[in-house]
Amino acid sequence: MSEDKHKIVRKEDMVWEYGMYDQTEMTYLWEDEETGRVAFLVKLEPGARIPFHDHPRREIAFLVEGEVWLNDDLMKKGDFLTAIDQEAHDVYSEKGCTFFIYIDYNIQKHRFEKIEK
Repeated sequence: MSEDKHKIVRKEDMVWEYGMYDQTEMTYLWEDEETGRVAFLVKLEPGARIPFHDHPRREIAFLVEGEVWLNDDLMKKGDFLTAIDQEAHDVYSEKGCTFFIYIDYNIQKHRFEKIEK
């Protein structure tokens, strides 16, 4: 398949891995090696938390299922989020959720900076 054609990742072909944080899983859908841009799904089990962090570049997220808190904001299935440069939040899901996420950098190659509240 040529690089300039579309790419389909079938659900049955998705490889889920342990996420960067406890009670999370991730599956990578696409990465542009040249720019570091990446798209993936992340699942949070009920009670999962992603610590307070910022976004060095653009993050776009769509909540596929479930509910999740970002600081004091509740996102529900179908909600959209965008965050950029120095915007910080923590993430907590009481019931569990699945996000589609697109970011302008590969989180496996760049680390999050923890921010003191």
